[in-house]
Amino acid sequence: MFTRKVSVLIDRPQAEVFAFVADARNRPRWDEGVESEELTSPEPIGVGSTIRTTLHSMGREYVYEWEIVRHEPPRRQTIESTSGPFPTTLDWELDGEEGATRAQFALTGRPSGLLRLLQPMIARTTQRNLDEAFPRLKQILER
Repeated sequence: MFTRKVSVLIDRPQAEVFAFVADARNRPRWDEGVESEELTSPEPIGVGSTIRTTLHSMGREYVYEWEIVRHEPPRRQTIESTSGPFPTTLDWELDGEEGATRAQFALTGRPSGLLRLLQPMIARTTQRNLDEAFPRLKQILER
């Protein structure tokens, strides 16, 4: 198991940041590894909503199916994979700071089998992706 984290201060109100990041369909705009992300259940978005993600990593295409297991606007959202290369948890925590928002994100992956041997490389690639994506998220939201 590995967990990779990133934190960014965004000069936007907490409710606006939450609305943007809680809607997974926005992710391809700021995460270059994500080719597409679609809501596969009816709106509104909340606990039980499902998502399909197509992403590229380490030269390969992967498809993940997700379910939102925690949705507490405007502060927290947790998403668990229901299918994909290995079980993964995405966790958002947002805190308001004088009109701005501290967005903290953690990705926990639990590779098994042969992928477990690649875990150090997967973890490094994940952290690099987070470190590149979150400044783009900040830039988009502060426009």
